Amino acid sequence: MASPFKQDTKDFLAFLQQNKPIRDRIAAEPNKTLLYAGRFFKPIWRELEELKATYPAGSFTILPDVLERIAISGSHGTLKRYVQAIEAKVPWMPDGFTIWRALSGIYASNARGKVFFSVGSGVDRGKVLAATEIAVLSRNPHLDPQTRDIVAWLQKCIATRTTDINFGLMPSR
Repeated sequence: MASPFKQDTKDFLAFLQQNKPIRDRIAAEPNKTLLYAGRFFKPIWRELEELKATYPAGSFTILPDVLERIAISGSHGTLKRYVQAIEAKVPWMPDGFTIWRALSGIYASNARGKVFFSVGSGVDRGKVLAATEIAVLSRNPHLDPQTRDIVAWLQKCIATRTTDINFGLMPSR
């Protein structure tokens, strides 16, 4: 059976698989990982971009920031720019969604200590948080007890198809 993915997507997934040193760098510092999905007043990723201005530098880290810091050889320069170049050429489903599930799964598996969350409404299996990150976090042995409790609660929300979660845990300023 032929793969439904475009060649660029296959190449990127192979690149990740073959580069453990790169995968190991897809991580925030301990107690800095922030995962997000959905929307409050606007898409949460936009709200987080604005919040960065009010929080001390480095108090939390989101996946796109990590990807921008990972230099790779070739014309793209960083892992984030490599992903953006692929996204411009492939459909979101299934390619873009799968790429972000792979990256987010690695990011969640590399989380250490406390994990922060910003989870709004509209969070269903079509969001990477529900499709991948929470399940990966549930198997991550390096999380603090509070994060484990939050992950268990989020798993229940996902299992019961509660899409309007509207929950946040942010670092103190």
